[in-house]
Amino acid sequence: MAFLFPSFLFALAAVAVPIILHLVQLRRAKRVMFSNVRFIQVSKDLTASQRNLKELLILLSRILFITFLVLAFAQPFLPASDAVVPTDGSDVGITLDNSFSMQNLHQEEDLTLLNVATDKARVVADLFPASSSFRLFTTDNLNHGASVQEGEAAAILNQLDFSAKRFTPSQALRSQPNHVFILSDFQKNSFSAAVLDAVDSLTQVHLVPIAAASIANITIDSVYLEDEFIRFGAETRLHVLLTNTGDEAVEDVPVKLFMQEQQASALSIDLPARQSTAAVMSFRASAGRATKAYVQVEDYPVEFDNTYYFVLAPSAPIKVVEVIDQQSSSLQRLYGNEPFFRFTSFRSGSIDYATLAAADIVILNGVESLSAALAATAANYVKAGGSLSIIPPAGQDKGGYATLFQSLSLPAYFTGAGADAAKTSLATPDPNNPFFRSIFSDFDAEMQMPTAARSIAWTRASDDILKYRGGAPFLSRFDRGSGYVYLMAAPLQEDYSTLPNHALLVPIMYRLAISSYKQAQQLAYTLGGGTIQLPASEQTRQEGVYELRKDTLSFIPEQQVRGGRLYINVPPDMSEAGFYTLQLQDSAVATLAFNYGKEESYLEQYSPDELRALLGNDRPNVHVYDYGDAFSVKGEFEKRYFGVKLWKYCLILCLFFLMAEIALIRFL
Repeated sequence: MAFLFPSFLFALAAVAVPIILHLVQLRRAKRVMFSNVRFIQVSKDLTASQRNLKELLILLSRILFITFLVLAFAQPFLPASDAVVPTDGSDVGITLDNSFSMQNLHQEEDLTLLNVATDKARVVADLFPASSSFRLFTTDNLNHGASVQEGEAAAILNQLDFSAKRFTPSQALRSQPNHVFILSDFQKNSFSAAVLDAVDSLTQVHLVPIAAASIANITIDSVYLEDEFIRFGAETRLHVLLTNTGDEAVEDVPVKLFMQEQQASALSIDLPARQSTAAVMSFRASAGRATKAYVQVEDYPVEFDNTYYFVLAPSAPIKVVEVIDQQSSSLQRLYGNEPFFRFTSFRSGSIDYATLAAADIVILNGVESLSAALAATAANYVKAGGSLSIIPPAGQDKGGYATLFQSLSLPAYFTGAGADAAKTSLATPDPNNPFFRSIFSDFDAEMQMPTAARSIAWTRASDDILKYRGGAPFLSRFDRGSGYVYLMAAPLQEDYSTLPNHALLVPIMYRLAISSYKQAQQLAYTLGGGTIQLPASEQTRQEGVYELRKDTLSFIPEQQVRGGRLYINVPPDMSEAGFYTLQLQDSAVATLAFNYGKEESYLEQYSPDELRALLGNDRPNVHVYDYGDAFSVKGEFEKRYFGVKLWKYCLILCLFFLMAEIALIRFL
């Protein structure tokens, strides 16, 4: 124990005063005046031993009163446990996590983690002298880390709100203050010990974890359409991917779909623990305009990820390009009967390669002599994300099919089967295959199927859509990056197959084209950066600056028109989910939907012991505090850096012995 003002200890000599008074009082005889013995009041007899005990207790109370009064002025304290660490508190950094995960409730209080962290930040500010300056760092860089006094720091903490940005303490650590306090829930999917590697050894880093009551949360990860081509008025199926991040299964979670603020569909779904589950919702889109839609779930207390926004943009006609040797096309009438197909047929010797590259699907229909140029163009088209359908020619490979197969890594070869080859019946299609979904209004497992020879054989496809009865594939899909290759085993000629005259041909060819369609605009985008690509129409090629607007908010993103496409970088300051209008000179170009990232949806956090194990023993300037209220953090910090001040306890004992003296004199 040490004293801040040891010179006051000389005042302990005052203890002699009550001792002298006590000794003098013992020598003085007490005279009692009375007129008559019979009028003496009956009083309680006190023995000499009782009187001496009372006087000794009074003397002891007086001595201890003076002793503790002197000690209170001398201000004793226990030295700091980390005496080698500088206690300079002139520059203190307080980093407070106000990301969306801090919406979670505290373990012991019915308050959000952000409210609890804010209260602890105020207590931290009280630890240091009034002359100390503080730098407040938050997820959204509130106040930009400028130095403020304690009163200003409290005002800034009062206006703190949740932020869509991810929490990182890097900026506070780079400023190298004497002490840095980091108050966070320390999520396992975002916090890394590597962030502390750049900290100067003289900077004392204090990690203050905030305990959450639970890690349970339900989030909408994404949505996607079963068919990207939207046929207005027809039933469309939307897949909603939901994730239960908690340790317990949740039953009957209500999921609602809203379109133009009107509920279009609803269902309830059971969500297993720590798993993602897909919900399928059906709706009918309205024609003629982009439709604002969102999916919503009910979940508490973390609510930022309960809504997922998306836009159903009108689908452009599906561009189908056929390459054929003959003058007339057997697919012309098939695709020409529907207005949502834009069909173009080229002879193999006269191809407009620009039109081919812009197509949604390219069909090589029985091209006998596949030139090297066409083979290379088709391979590059697939690698760029296009869909290629290969219908083999009659007989052997007469062109560059081997080169095409090799370029696309297709394990296919010609069998050499001729028109007189045996034809095998096809197996009944699987109605649960997404390719055939909604094709059959009344599925008949005993339907009569077409027969076909086998001109091409292959193995290891991504999906066998149709098979022969023996199990060999007849129509398969090969996934090649973002592109697809559809391979058919027999030519569309009556000598090789009865499919051209079968009712199944039309839905198969329609589905091939519809499955190949890709929306020019994504359903939704994510806040926090990234690049958006949109087709540059005549309107978007005008001179001017594009803006993203939402209500009264307006952002000017980095932008560029290149190669017939508009590239936009999502502004980092754009932090509110919802619908934004892309405008050019006050003219609306497109409606875009933005959602929050899902990193903050996973609430599992490091405990203090796990943080210590993660940090290791080679960081003596990094200190991890246990869970507890603000006063436990305050007491532990003061004990470590400022020592334990005892003057308050001395003052309390001083008052206690003063009251004890009064009580002894009054009641004994």
